[in-house]
Amino acid sequence: MQCIISALKAESVPLILFYKLEKNNSFSFPFYKKDDLCLLIVGVGKKEIEKRIFEVLDRYNERVIQFINIGIAGSQRGFSEIGNIFLINKIIDQESKKNYFPDLIINSNLAESSITTVRSSVSDGGNSYNTLVDMEASEIYKVCSKRILTHQISFIKIVSDYMDSGVYSLDKKSVNLLVYSKLKEINNYLEKIKKVGDLIVPILSDIDLQWIERTKHVLKLTETQYHQLISCSKSYRLKNPNKILDDTMVIKPSSKFERNNILKAICENLSA
Repeated sequence: MQCIISALKAESVPLILFYKLEKNNSFSFPFYKKDDLCLLIVGVGKKEIEKRIFEVLDRYNERVIQFINIGIAGSQRGFSEIGNIFLINKIIDQESKKNYFPDLIINSNLAESSITTVRSSVSDGGNSYNTLVDMEASEIYKVCSKRILTHQISFIKIVSDYMDSGVYSLDKKSVNLLVYSKLKEINNYLEKIKKVGDLIVPILSDIDLQWIERTKHVLKLTETQYHQLISCSKSYRLKNPNKILDDTMVIKPSSKFERNNILKAICENLSA
C-alpha cells in the first residue's frame, strides 16, 4: 500500500483527480483512497502529523506501507527555477538542528536536493538557506520512522516560490498547476517504488504476528489496545531484529484493571 501525504488541499487535488481517489468520511480529517493508494492531508506545520499518520497506520495495519510526502517548497533565487521537482535526500530540522537522511533505494531520474523544515513561513528571500524550505518534512520523517522502515519514506517537492513577496501571490490555482505539471514524473516514481515495495520483507514476521494474536486472545484486548500492541511490537522489532518476543509476561488477567496493567508492562518492556 502507498500513502501520499500532503500538507495542503491545493497540493492534493491534482493527485486525487488523477488517481480517482474517493474521500473516506470515516476519518475526522481529509483522507482519500482507491485500491492500494491513499492520500492523507495533514495541514501546514507539525501539529497534526503524528495523530493523523498513526490513525491511518492503526486503521489499515498494512504489513508493508510506503509514505510519500508530495508538496510544494520554497527556494532561494539562483538555487532552482519555479516548477522544478526534486527528490529529497537530506532533511534538516531548523528547530532541533537534527538531520535526517531518507533512503533512496531506486534510480528515480529525479534531481535530488536537501530541504530545511522551518517552524514559520519564510518571506525574506530565504538567503540564509542553501536548501529547499518547507514546514513539515522533518516531522513526517520522524513520525513515520517510529513505525516503518526508513526506505519506505520518500519526499518529493516542487519549487513554488522564492520565499519573497511572491510567496503571498500563491493561490490554490497556482499550486494546482504546479502539481498538475509534474504528474507524469510523480506517477513514474510511485510505480518504481511500488515494485520495490512488493519485494520488501515486512517488519513483523509470521511468528511475531502469532505472538500478537496470542497475546490479544489471552489478555482479551480491545481493538485500540490491539493496535497499541502492534505499534509497540513494530518499534521493538526495528530495534531488535533477532530477538524473540517474550511470552513470560503474557498472563491471563482476572480483571480489566489487571489486563490494562499487564499490557502497560508489556509495552514498556517492548519500548525499553
